[in-house]
Amino acid sequence: MLTAFVCGAVLALSGCGQKTAAPPAGTVVIGIPTDVNAFNPLFATDVMAEEINELIFPMLVNSEFDTTTGTLTYTPGLARSWEWRSNGADLVFHLHRNACWSDSVRISARDVQFTFELCADPDVESVWQNAVEGLRRTADGMLDVRSAVQILDDSTVVFHFSKAYPGQLFDVGIPVIPEHIFAAMPRSELRSHPVNQAPIGAGPFRLIRHTTMQEIVLGPNPLSVLPFPSHLQRLVFRVVPDHRSRILQLISGEIDMMSGIEPDDATQISREAPDVQLIPTAPRRYHFIGWNNIDPAAWAESHGTVVRPHPLFGSVRVRQALTMAVNRADLTRAFAGRDGIEAVGPVSPMFRAAYNDSLRPLPYDPARAAALLTEEGWTDSDGDGILDRRGVRFSFILKVPSGNGMWSEIATVVQKQLRDIHVDARIEFVERSVFWPDLLAKKYDAWIAGFEVPLEMRLDDMWGSDLQKNPFNVLSYRQPAVDRLLKHLRTLRTSIGGAADIRAIQTLIAEDQPCTFLFWERGMIGLSRRVRGVHSTVLAMTHDAWNWETAPASGR
Repeated sequence: MLTAFVCGAVLALSGCGQKTAAPPAGTVVIGIPTDVNAFNPLFATDVMAEEINELIFPMLVNSEFDTTTGTLTYTPGLARSWEWRSNGADLVFHLHRNACWSDSVRISARDVQFTFELCADPDVESVWQNAVEGLRRTADGMLDVRSAVQILDDSTVVFHFSKAYPGQLFDVGIPVIPEHIFAAMPRSELRSHPVNQAPIGAGPFRLIRHTTMQEIVLGPNPLSVLPFPSHLQRLVFRVVPDHRSRILQLISGEIDMMSGIEPDDATQISREAPDVQLIPTAPRRYHFIGWNNIDPAAWAESHGTVVRPHPLFGSVRVRQALTMAVNRADLTRAFAGRDGIEAVGPVSPMFRAAYNDSLRPLPYDPARAAALLTEEGWTDSDGDGILDRRGVRFSFILKVPSGNGMWSEIATVVQKQLRDIHVDARIEFVERSVFWPDLLAKKYDAWIAGFEVPLEMRLDDMWGSDLQKNPFNVLSYRQPAVDRLLKHLRTLRTSIGGAADIRAIQTLIAEDQPCTFLFWERGMIGLSRRVRGVHSTVLAMTHDAWNWETAPASGR
């Protein structure tokens, strides 16, 4: 790693290497870097929030990832079975008749229909807006959810799609929420309503307690048949913002599990904590330097109606120059180790058929980077050491979520390497609870972050040009050629058939350099050996947590 680890003051917090009492039997404690933003799947914007909501709320179908083919397969969830009709354009689900919400109200097809009504309502501003894009429209092109998601009876619902396409089961596989709880609320107030702090679900867990920025405690939902109440008595998510503090708590036994184990962490854990096993996962997460492709001030002042190129990053050649000024190969070796993969685009190598392995990263070439900037009119006209053009200095704030040591160190390296080509990047750390909402609101010029890609090959959410419908397009990337390929993908019946289009999309993104892709991280989870039943998976860290059990571990 580029900087040495020093226990220092952190020692006093966690007891570096000292064993403490493990959590009680029947309890598993997971260390997480930040609190969740919502106990409502419509508004869960980060990975951990999604995972927790999926333990509380039911989904029509569950999924598994086939690592040999790089594709998702689906298994029953709230729907006990389903069938295709109309040559794949209609999908009929038969719900479990004995499934009920945690307040004893029976789940019905109306709950499913209502959930998709909320997803489609612009006043709700759900993160699942794209889930309704494939549904059948009326003759005038409007979406009538009650017609497109049709109730046949209390336990049968049919989805009418405009046509068959590969992601239909993925689109309908979102968490379902209870209509009887939310129906009377004004749609624009759903996001902030107090009911989101006391969720009524139907999954194997229910929320017991939430102490802001400290912990989230889940317990078994005794009424769950989806698939059954959790075997665990408590599943605790402990908020520990500092990465090193989480590592020390894992070593000491204060927490049982955490993700994001880095190569240096793994060495220390192997040496100091024999009761902790390290579980590798597939390369699903990539790290990148984000460049806002549009002017955030114009976007904010117009309430999202004016799209103007960013004064610094709106140029393709400028973004190419910034990428060539950063030594991505060195960063990959330093922070991802031997198993790291230098990234060239947003499609993981685990998607075997769709990954474009013919692409090569732009070279690390500061001289060529400087020449490109000169060609774009950026020179140091006043001799202050920073490029400028028409009175604008090439100077910006590089936002970094606080508490992530790796991103902090990467930011320092990037700052120095950009300074070598006379570009001024000033690092500013932002609390994670603020960083992600602000990023989605397109408030930042530049940042360092990482994304975990969805397991269904759906690129619309992050790369489609409609910035209102695609809130996760945080780069504000707009490319008509990519849009045409995305639209064509929606016409195909199988994801394998769209592999050529997905490879072509990767080529276009690599040419445009909307961000500087750094590396794919082969993830690693640290897990106490006292926790039994955890399976290595590329799915959520808490996938099938209802099956987990605890047993005494040696040396505790």
